[in-house]
Amino acid sequence: MVFLSFVKKIKVAALIAAVLLHGPLFAAQMESAHDLISKMAKASRELNYQGLFTYEYRGNLTSVKLTHAVQDGQIYERMQHMDGVQRNALRRTDNVDCLRTGDMLLRGSAYRLNDQSYARLEDFYEFHIKGQGRIANRQVVMIHVLPKDKHRYGYVVAIDKESGLLLQSVLMSHTGKPLERFQFVDIQIGGSMAELGFDSEASDFSDVALDQGNCIDSNSQITTSASRWSTQWMPPGFVMASHKLVDNQGQESMMFTDGLAVFSVFIDIDKARSLPAIEANLGATVAVLTKAEINNQEYAICVVGEIPRATASQIASAISMSSPPPPSSPASSSPSPSPSPSPSPSPLTSKSPLP
Repeated sequence: MVFLSFVKKIKVAALIAAVLLHGPLFAAQMESAHDLISKMAKASRELNYQGLFTYEYRGNLTSVKLTHAVQDGQIYERMQHMDGVQRNALRRTDNVDCLRTGDMLLRGSAYRLNDQSYARLEDFYEFHIKGQGRIANRQVVMIHVLPKDKHRYGYVVAIDKESGLLLQSVLMSHTGKPLERFQFVDIQIGGSMAELGFDSEASDFSDVALDQGNCIDSNSQITTSASRWSTQWMPPGFVMASHKLVDNQGQESMMFTDGLAVFSVFIDIDKARSLPAIEANLGATVAVLTKAEINNQEYAICVVGEIPRATASQIASAISMSSPPPPSSPASSSPSPSPSPSPSPSPLTSKSPLP
């Protein structure tokens, strides 16, 4: 009995020691993943900061210095590439809830996470707090975002405990292999516009156009009757977030998202002539190009995005033209019984797939 009593005391002492040593971790567990993501979304809309982050994919590493400030409802940003050819970019936008492709490509997929999309994402992902860590010399809480099916990837994100800023995002394959990594290596939070060096450059900022072609609203679904194409299959949860009609001959681009993962579909005539059918990966980004011939016109159907290759291939094969291109009309208002050659297509604003 004395021995059993001694063992019980040892167990109690060990439990007390664990609580004392890991108290901050237990406190972090009390803050739900939803709370942390809400905090992250708020931080990106309200905080000024400056830091150096790295973007890694397929063995390539890019370093970027980012300066971010918010004033009078507008976001000001400066990006300076620290490697290779010197490249700088300035941006100003007054739509803080609208994510652009550049945000996602350089700052990681999890940058799209926000409070509004969380409820919908829970149908397709599981969110688990996995403890604490240290990124850029700051304490972070780690969240694992696990897909519920094979049609999307998982993520590991690190959120700054104090500020709520996203400091790391790792896109993971189904086998647990990192596909791309965004991570701050140094960050300073705070500072005025002048202290961040924005005042002297105010006249150099250009407004970012808020058109649907490059702005993704992950919280609303776009419906369009203008598209001549339809999808016979789509991964569960993905909705059309943007659409751009290029001409009336069937050339167009569409973007789909489940609120986190994003892929684009490009329908193009010129690429059908110049490119072969391909399937390729660049880090987490997959590109699948197939071809379809309709009314003696060959079309290239290209699916590009951060989704598994098998899913992209299935999407590409499920796209078909729902209505053929209309014949061009003569100058008179009376219809012509025989079709005439199609008019020249209008210039394509962005015919290239996302990097």
